[in-house]
Amino acid sequence: MTRKSFAIVCDSTCDLPPEILSRLEVVCVPLGIEAGGRVLMDDADRDEATALITRHKSAEVQKLSKERILGVYQRLIDEGYDHIATVCTSLSGTGSWGAAEQAIAELGGGPCVLRTVDAGVASVGLGMVVERLAMARAAGVEFEEAVARARALAREVRFLFIPSSSASFVRGELRGRKNGLMARASSLRLHVIGERTLYLLTRGEATAIARSTDLSNLCGRAAHAMSSIAAQEGDLVYAVMGMDGSKTLRTLEKPLDTNEFCSMRLGRGRTAPSILVNTGADVAGVAFAPYKRYLEAGAGGPLPKGIIYPELAPK
Repeated sequence: MTRKSFAIVCDSTCDLPPEILSRLEVVCVPLGIEAGGRVLMDDADRDEATALITRHKSAEVQKLSKERILGVYQRLIDEGYDHIATVCTSLSGTGSWGAAEQAIAELGGGPCVLRTVDAGVASVGLGMVVERLAMARAAGVEFEEAVARARALAREVRFLFIPSSSASFVRGELRGRKNGLMARASSLRLHVIGERTLYLLTRGEATAIARSTDLSNLCGRAAHAMSSIAAQEGDLVYAVMGMDGSKTLRTLEKPLDTNEFCSMRLGRGRTAPSILVNTGADVAGVAFAPYKRYLEAGAGGPLPKGIIYPELAPK
């Protein structure tokens, strides 16, 4: 296989399937989860880790370390790469951004040029940025220009998602707004009455935009938000995330399938266990970006090759 003009690195929260990562020739560093004294990886132990989280077992994300990223960079440098782009997110849950920045600082002044792209979102939104950077590289775009295009797209990607009501993401958001006693009371209330929250994540900031016990209402609001943005910014591309059999995913897909705005579906992501730890197993979401910006980021790369999330057949 011919060596590419520059290397691309990401972590497993991009939710891109292994076959797509291989086709794009992107180096994906898997995250792990710690549970019961064991560390299960997003790649090799994915099924076991997912089953554990689905059974509501306690787990924590094992954040990426500087040493792991350094090892990846050094291997790529040894293979002859003198330009490396890392696409990750500055969201605190993965540690990837901090690890990459520390590793780059340690390698500073060396022969290799390293750049980071903060996707500002996770899951399928991160995957969209990774894929477009790979398409720009395939189109012959020079390193710095390709990185600039990826950064520009990252500023346009939004991610609407509905985590489980008892997810650690929700509990953390409550702690950020209330003191300990009030946060625990609110968490209990959400669990008892089944209230869910629709969040918008973009540019590294998460905002709660609606709360309801009616899941259909929240999913309809997500589609309406996309419609409003499409009215201002034009046609959209989007990808969904969620587990097989998820009620939330099924409910979210209904208004997306019948939407009245112009859009192209890129498919469904392969949700990583390291994401499920924070969002709960019944999470569902949709990442989207303006169609025009998506094309520009990939230097007009053909959309058939841009179908980055093959539809996963239900079990």
